[in-house]
Amino acid sequence: MSVYPDGTTRTSASNLNVVKGQVVANLVVVPVVNGRVSFYNNAAGLDLIADITGYFRK
Repeated sequence: MSVYPDGTTRTSASNLNVVKGQVVANLVVVPVVNGRVSFYNNAAGLDLIADITGYFRK
């Protein structure tokens, strides 16, 4: 599973690696672009819950 800023090129690095049947919590800090982020899953089905829990100010 990879999470990256919307509208940018996805890298080959992953943010989370899981196996079938595994339940995993994770934290990723990624820029939100135009109110969006992109998710990519290279494997079969995946149930995903994503929350934005804060932000940084410039």
